[in-house]
Amino acid sequence: MFNNYENESVQIFGLIVFCIWVIFWLYWFISAWWTRSPVKRQQSSFPRFLFFIVVVMVFWMLFFDQFAVGFLLSRIVPDGMAVGLVGILITLAGLGFAVWARIHLGKYWSYMPEIKVNHKLIRTGPYQLVRHPIYTGILFAFAGTAIVIGEVWALFAILMMLAAFLGKIWWEEKVLLEEFGEEYVRYKEEVKALIPFVV
Repeated sequence: MFNNYENESVQIFGLIVFCIWVIFWLYWFISAWWTRSPVKRQQSSFPRFLFFIVVVMVFWMLFFDQFAVGFLLSRIVPDGMAVGLVGILITLAGLGFAVWARIHLGKYWSYMPEIKVNHKLIRTGPYQLVRHPIYTGILFAFAGTAIVIGEVWALFAILMMLAAFLGKIWWEEKVLLEEFGEEYVRYKEEVKALIPFVV
């Protein structure tokens, strides 16, 4: 991992950002276990498996770049101490935003679209800013990680993750519209999906 980088600072920052992601996912899985709640309606498990495969592929691309060849290895972000620190700070800010949203959602969080018993539509905290703040935070963190890595293939990894999240958003919102009807329609009209006031 990161052994092909000539600049030692890139290797160090890459290792730091990798450790940040490991800590984040450990928290995520432990939190998912502790906040389980009864499910009223659940979707098929196949899309859940497919999304998991995409996430694993993206992380493999980001941190174990065996598939990166040719122009994909070209640097598009200059390396150096300042750039590495900015990338790490963006990664931390994005994951912090996702964790805030995850805590705020509480027992209503799930890995894939499902409706919990006595499910309520959450519109407070980060959900006042965007409808899918967890995805916003994780994508922001991916951007920070890509800055640390600085090569073309990191951008492709982000685009893959964005495509996966857009598909997941479409699927989730279909379920939420079926459950909450006009309440969710109003929410969609008032709050953007991923970037406040933009999209």
